[in-house]
Amino acid sequence: MSKQNGSRNKIIVLASVIGIIALLHYLTPTEPHAYHKLHIILRKLYFLPPVMAAAWFGLRGACATALAVSLLFIMHAFLDWPGNYMEQANQVGELAGFWVAGVIPGWLFDRQRSLLQELANANEETLLCLVSALDLREHNTRLHSQRVREYTELIASRFGVDEKTRREIGFGALLHDVGKMAVPDQILLKPDKLTDEEWQEMRKHPEAGYRIVKRIGFLRDAAEIVHAHHERYDGGGYPRGLKGDEIPLGARLFMVADVYDALTSQRPYRSPLSHEEAAAEIRKQSGYHFDPAVVATFMAIAPEELRLIAERYWNGELPD
Repeated sequence: MSKQNGSRNKIIVLASVIGIIALLHYLTPTEPHAYHKLHIILRKLYFLPPVMAAAWFGLRGACATALAVSLLFIMHAFLDWPGNYMEQANQVGELAGFWVAGVIPGWLFDRQRSLLQELANANEETLLCLVSALDLREHNTRLHSQRVREYTELIASRFGVDEKTRREIGFGALLHDVGKMAVPDQILLKPDKLTDEEWQEMRKHPEAGYRIVKRIGFLRDAAEIVHAHHERYDGGGYPRGLKGDEIPLGARLFMVADVYDALTSQRPYRSPLSHEEAAAEIRKQSGYHFDPAVVATFMAIAPEELRLIAERYWNGELPD
């Protein structure tokens, strides 16, 4: 929705700029000479809207804007066509220039966006491979990170988080356990209860993950979620004992998704709970482990939507 609003606002700005330029152009007389100079300057301003459209909307937007500008320019030429051949040639050249000013930048901006999207896709595939390896290392989590990412993004969407922030939160959810790479196998894979010393070592993984992720420029916001994903709303979590709104929103959204996935997944020490049983457990922890507003948002999601996410990773297999 925010993306649509942003596009609509840009269209309004673009239309306003064209309208103002056209109005001044039409109202400014070509005589005497002083007004003629101003008239020429106003004609040059018609080059601005096609460039703006190219930057905002790419080639299609630039072509549409160049067409609109050309029609306005031609209409004025019919109303006040100069008798001077040099001036006529200038106006024809300006008319062609509107298209050059729109088409070339529009194509270049489209190409740039395409390349950036390919780079973003490659980065995301690399991250997926990394967390897939980590999930498989733990043997029994069955692509936990990918499921939790989708659960978190679904809750964030229903919570009203904008698309850009939702994507950053998704990366944080995906990478939340990356710090476990620093945990020795004899602790991480231990089938029995951990000792106090082993728990101290395990509890270091949020900070280890934060140090890893924050070094990647486009993941700096996600790093904050990695750092805070084991905090609790009542302040009883770790590593910093954050409380309430001190915990980043993305981490508060993630906590519910993480616990829901843990409760509804098969683990060596217990069978999975049903959606209803897991939801009841989460409701009990509202205001303690979880942000009550996030719990309320989660409870409003239809169980079938959550089951569809789980089924895409059935038996630990990556979705197509």
